[in-house]
Parts: sequence; C-alpha cells; structure tokens
Amino acid sequence: MRIPARLLGLVCPIALLALTGCVTVSPDKRFPDVQSDVLARANARAVWRQGGPEDRAVDDAIAALLARPLSPEDAVQIALFGNSGLQATFEDLGIAQAEVVTAGQLRNPDIAGFFRFPSSPPSGLNWNIGVDVWLLDAFLVPIRQKLADASEDQTLRLVTQQVLRLAADTRTAYFALQADTAAVQAREELAEVARLALDLSRTQTEAGNADDLTLASEQAAFQQAQLALLQARSSQRVSLERLRGVMGLTDRPVSWSLAAEASLPTAGEPDEESLISLALESRLDLKAAAAEVQRQEYALELTKKWWLSTVQVGVETEKGSDGQYTTGPHFSAELPIFNQRQGEIARQEAVIRQARHREASLQGQARTDIRSALNRVATAREIARMYRDDILPLRQRVLAATQGRYNSMFVGVFELLRARSELTDAQTAFARALQEYWTARADLEFVVGTRFPDAPIPESAATAPQAPPAPFPTTAPSPHQQHQPR
Repeated sequence: MRIPARLLGLVCPIALLALTGCVTVSPDKRFPDVQSDVLARANARAVWRQGGPEDRAVDDAIAALLARPLSPEDAVQIALFGNSGLQATFEDLGIAQAEVVTAGQLRNPDIAGFFRFPSSPPSGLNWNIGVDVWLLDAFLVPIRQKLADASEDQTLRLVTQQVLRLAADTRTAYFALQADTAAVQAREELAEVARLALDLSRTQTEAGNADDLTLASEQAAFQQAQLALLQARSSQRVSLERLRGVMGLTDRPVSWSLAAEASLPTAGEPDEESLISLALESRLDLKAAAAEVQRQEYALELTKKWWLSTVQVGVETEKGSDGQYTTGPHFSAELPIFNQRQGEIARQEAVIRQARHREASLQGQARTDIRSALNRVATAREIARMYRDDILPLRQRVLAATQGRYNSMFVGVFELLRARSELTDAQTAFARALQEYWTARADLEFVVGTRFPDAPIPESAATAPQAPPAPFPTTAPSPHQQHQPR
C-alpha cells in the first residue's frame, strides 16, 4: 500500500520518537557502588548471583572457605555469597534502575483515526488520521530523572545497609556458637568430674567410709551436671542453625570447624564523640533519609508542574468523500478551573516536612544508639578483663593449692573436685563474657555505620589463662574436635 505524501508528516515523527525510546536496562549498573561500599565498611565482597556461569566460581569460593577453620570474617564472606534473602534484596537495585530508565523516556504519542461510509453519492470513503504528541512532557523529563535518580540513590544506601546488617548478624551468630561450643566443652568436663566424684562416693560408701547422704548428694550433683550438659548442647545446636541460616548453608552438612577461640583486643574503642562524628558521616540510613528529603522535594516540583503533562499537540490528515485531503494542526489541554492540584501540593509539602523531621529524629537516635552500644562494649570488655586477669588466675591458684593439699592428704577428693568445678565455671563465664564483648562490638560498628579505623589486634592465645591439668586422667579432645560444632 502506497503511503500518501501527506501522511509522511505523521509517520516521520513517530519513527523519530521510536528511535529515541530504545534504551537498554542494566539491572546491576549501580551494584559496583554497593561492592566498593561494603568492601570499605565490612572488609568483605558482595556478589549478586543472577544465575550465570559465574555462580559456579562463587560456590567454589564458599567451598574453599569452609575447607579451613572458619573465622568470623570467613563467616561474613560466606553469608554475603550465599544468603538468599540478601540476593533478593539486591533485586531492589534492578527495580530502581528500571524506574530510572522509565523516568527518562518520553510519553508515547497517541494515534487515532476514523472511517466513514456515506449512504448517498458521492460514495467515496471519508477518513481521518491524527497523531498527538505530549509536546511539553519533554520539559518534565529532567525533573522525573532527578526524582528517579534520588530514589535509586536511596535504594542503593538501603541495600548496602542490609548487607552491613547481615554482616553484623553473622558475626553475632558466630560468636554465640563459639561461646556455646566452649560451654559444651566445659560442661563435658564438669560432667566427667561429677561422674568421677560419684564413682568415688560409691566406692567409699561400700567401704563404709561415707554415708548414704553423701552418696545421694553426689548423685544429685551428677544429674545436675548431665542436665546442664544437655542444655548446653541444645543451645549449641540452636546457635549452629542460626549461623548456618545467615550464611545460607542450611542445605549443606556441617563439615567445617570454628577457628581459634576469641580473645580481647589490645586496643580499645574510639571515644564517644569520634564515633558520633563518624556515624553522622558514614551511616547509610542517615544518607538515605537525606536522599528521601531530596526525593520528596523533586516530587513537589513535579507536582507543581502538573499542567505540562496535559498539553497535547498534533497534526491531522483527513480525506473527504470528494477525494480532497485536508491537513492541519491541533492541540488540547486541561483547563485548571476546578482542580488546580492544591490538595496534592499541600500533601507533598507535608510529606517533605515529615521527611525532614524523620531525618532529624534518626540523627538523634544514632547518637543514642552509639552511647548505649559503647557503654555495653565498655562493660563487656571490663567484665572479660576481670575474668582474664583476676578471677581465672585466682581460681587456678586455688586449684593448684588444693591439688597440693590433696597430694599431702590434707583435704579430700571432694574438695579437689569442687575446686576444679569452680575453675571450669569461671572459664565458661569468661567465654560468655568474650561473646558479649564481640557481639557488642559488632553492634557498635553497625550503629556507627562502618568498621573502626584501627582494627583490633588479637592477643596471642598464649597470653590467655590456661587451665591446669585435670585432677583425674581424662581423654582430652583433639584440636579439631575442640572447636567442632555439634
């Protein structure tokens, strides 16, 4: 079918608009920003798994990390590789990028036409074809683009915040499992001590050197030790499942072990004012709140220019029944007589004020969170230090002295067993204190928004107080078994 020359004026603008609308959407365009931010704040690499061949390399990296004793940093890295919830969060970036592309596109033109068949001569076909373009919509594209860009920036910060939250949760789960594993080991030692005491009590009772009350007391102590061991193992299993969950390893068997036990760092934490200043500069939720204010301001600007989106201009070509062509322009626009968008503008202004108040509230909450977290860290550090420097050495001295008196036959075996149990209890409490410290420190780093400038230097394991040999021969666990989650 040959197109009349008069119709070329309609076809050409449509073709031009079609060419300008060919834009490719890149869902992961801003993901490198997330990766660099996470690397700087959490010292880990984020990977967006989209079902490509590179996923195999990620699985190999997870396997390599699990092949060695698992450190807190390794656990965080595995979580960033394998957590499905985090991968779902990354898709928010793709959604935001798609909205940016949409915001930069012009509205499609409208085409309309009609055909008429006269019932009396002349009997020629009467038709009309017109194309309408939202001409002034082009003036709204920059504003829509700014609005979409602000939304994308906000999404970028919120996604990165979720990554950091997962990193903090992973560290917390790791330290909990580490402490529970140490508690199980301690309870196993106490259960063994209680068993030895019960066996000795039975022997002495049968020999007539102890009464039934002493035997009943040791039986009760043995049952209580077994109960405590059962509870410790249950808590360890819960902690293990939590760690597996955040790392995304629920479908894998537990064939990995934990690294060496934690210790207090030699360096302390920055002071309160330094942390608050760092948080105000670094916290991504504060930046997201500021971006929200900016986004709402762009939205208000777009609302005030609503009338630009109602203006249409076009051209029509008409063929009458007499065979004559007529061509001419036309336009249409909404008349703002009854509704001038006063309600929408007032609502948007209220939303802006609300966003500003929320930003200020969030800044105040950040200060409160830091002070509370810093107090928790300082308290946990002092408790752990007291166990390490004071309580444990004293319990070791008591056990050593009791052992010497037992060897000299000044005290009985029950006093020796009691001293050993008290030391084990102190060691368990020390492990819990270390867990509380590192958990509080992870929470503090999260509320600050980044890891501290000076990373803590772990003390050598040789500096930590070591338990003296058990008063009775026992089978010591292997180094691998010592830190193996059950």
